[in-house]
Amino acid sequence: MAHLDLKTAWMDEVSTVIFSLGNSSFLLPIDQIVDLDGLLQPIRANAAATPMDSARFLLQENNHPPLYFMLAHVWMDLFSTDGVTASLPLSRLFSAIWGALSIPVIYWATKHTFQSQLAGVLSAAFVAVSPFSLFLSQEARHYGLAITLISLSLGYFAIATRAILTSKAPSWLLCVSWTAINALSFANHYFSALTFTAQGLVLAAIAYQQVRRDGAAVLRQSHWRRIYAVALTTAVSILAWLPVLLNFYGSPQTTFLQEEGFSLLEFVNPIAQTFAAIITSFVTPANFFAQKPYQFVFIGITIVLTLGFIVKFVPAMVRGGRQLNRDPEGHTGVVVMGGFWLAMLGLFALICYFHGSDITRGLRYMFTYYPAMMIVAGGIFAKYWQGRSPTGPLSLTIPFSQRRLSGRRFVQVTWVAGLLSALMIVNNLAFPKYYAPDRFIPFMQTHSENPIAIASTEKIFAEPTVIGAKFLSLGWEVERTFHPDEPSSGWQTPPVFFAIKQGDVVERPVTESFANMVSQFSQPMDLWVIRSEIDPDDPLITAKPSLCQLASDMPQGNKGGYLYLHFSCRGA
Repeated sequence: MAHLDLKTAWMDEVSTVIFSLGNSSFLLPIDQIVDLDGLLQPIRANAAATPMDSARFLLQENNHPPLYFMLAHVWMDLFSTDGVTASLPLSRLFSAIWGALSIPVIYWATKHTFQSQLAGVLSAAFVAVSPFSLFLSQEARHYGLAITLISLSLGYFAIATRAILTSKAPSWLLCVSWTAINALSFANHYFSALTFTAQGLVLAAIAYQQVRRDGAAVLRQSHWRRIYAVALTTAVSILAWLPVLLNFYGSPQTTFLQEEGFSLLEFVNPIAQTFAAIITSFVTPANFFAQKPYQFVFIGITIVLTLGFIVKFVPAMVRGGRQLNRDPEGHTGVVVMGGFWLAMLGLFALICYFHGSDITRGLRYMFTYYPAMMIVAGGIFAKYWQGRSPTGPLSLTIPFSQRRLSGRRFVQVTWVAGLLSALMIVNNLAFPKYYAPDRFIPFMQTHSENPIAIASTEKIFAEPTVIGAKFLSLGWEVERTFHPDEPSSGWQTPPVFFAIKQGDVVERPVTESFANMVSQFSQPMDLWVIRSEIDPDDPLITAKPSLCQLASDMPQGNKGGYLYLHFSCRGA
């Protein structure tokens, strides 16, 4: 939970904070020039807002269920002051707490999956330093909570499935708890339904085997009837959200993963991205924005070490999995949780290749099966931990050396590699934010001769739409680390901001709105437009005497993830 303020806010986190405060993104001033204070209204605490406001605005404007945002509202309300800009570290801390809670939950789920306390301890130890888990839990998003809820669901699933395999009925308390966790999981993230589907596929496979062995009458026994109750109540908890889901069908927020056409790269990408996601559950190289030679050298060294790690780690885990499968308790755990993991990979493949949506592009969606992967890894590491001899069946050779590592030493080395990766993430040396306003703001200051205006075009659709998140990430960073009142901020005069609305429900052409706004400048300005739909050759801009023209210094490009147009405006 250290250094939660080190990384800059990116647009998804801004969106989370807006709704967690019980605000609407449409509090963003539109078609008017405002100062920094006016711009940041959507991320200012509102004492009159309630958790129901969080849910209401979220469902009107976004495509996520409201559980996390309502809980986060209560959290933010405890520590925020009315009218004051939200604290980014405080927003991230709530997610980090939920991510930390996944550690004991993973221990519990692994212990029941393999009937091994050692497997549980090792699984929890690796989750504690997992780059993937740490990366998601450090964001002001709902994925820390998602990992914890999915881990709970998989724990109940493992206990219930083990009971089914021995023809014993899982307790009603377990069934009720399992159903409640599933309902909460779906109320936190719709993709949790993939987890429930994979659980159902594993149970269906077990049912098929039991029918082949004992006949169809087995499906009428009490242990299966309780599974039916869990499946039915989980389905009802999902169908309750159907009106909300239908409201978002066709929304631009739900179609960004759609691929058009087909290419070899589109076939290979999901496989490569899934493999990368699995590896980053255990180790990651440094991948920050390097500027100095020693930084490039550091990144290169970590990449080489990571590649060497992969070459030894993947075969070792496969070999350990085979050993685990030979043990009776291990075999049951592999069937239950390994079968679930394979079912999840199959569902992801169906979505990627048949629906045409590459959901592997966002590593975050691995939360649906990440806990299962770490549970299986815990079982494998427990087998290795028992091997103390460097000549045993689960020992490994050291690259470029004749020496061998014992199984226990392999587990220790792997954990240390995870710890070093975790430290890089905490210190912003790995998994940096895609958008870096802390790089873009000094860039604007360096390449501007006059006072700065920052503008954005915001698309508004008939479907639910969030506006201003990317624009506000800039303003938030200005207030956090480049505040105009600070002598070291780099501003000669405070910047001003304006957003122009466009989209299906906006009649006025965006360039006309742009011309109207810049005509209000009372002095020469350097104007930087992000998310721009502005055509710099439009007659409304190039007409004589021109209002604005592309600047001679850095007229357009990409800096810190922000695509920009840079104009010199003469002022009235």
